[in-house]
Amino acid sequence: MNNLKKKIYVFLIFIFLLNGCGYKLGGLETIGEESSKTAIINVHSSKFITQKFKNAGFTIDSDNFEYLVKVAGPFRKKETSSVTNNADDREFTLTSTAIVSIYNKSGEAIFESKTLSKSRDYSFSSSNINSSSSEEKIIFSDIEQILLIEIVSILRSVI
Repeated sequence: MNNLKKKIYVFLIFIFLLNGCGYKLGGLETIGEESSKTAIINVHSSKFITQKFKNAGFTIDSDNFEYLVKVAGPFRKKETSSVTNNADDREFTLTSTAIVSIYNKSGEAIFESKTLSKSRDYSFSSSNINSSSSEEKIIFSDIEQILLIEIVSILRSVI
């Protein structure tokens, strides 16, 4: 009987930790805080951004839509933040920018040409050049995910 209690406790702790780490069974990926506001939209942007709108619950239709969403970008920029005494670049600021415009079906601007920009500092390690390049790509990807969440939130605030 004592062994059975231990197994039950271990199982309950496992379930608790599994839930605590953010893992969820099934379901759709949602972007943004309030996933209940959806609309039929027409998106003028890359396929990646269009897919993120689909994942957020919006219906994409280029003929019969309620809102037209134009997203230019994301545009990436890498700037030097600091230089060592040997004139080596060691710290960079990675910036990703997107320009968002939202129009209603009749073409009137609801939200016109708002520039969204996010940046992060990044330290370059010359001893690990290959991993530094992949880290940079990951950081840009993370920044762009944050920009997409903001774009979806802006669209949900409009509708």
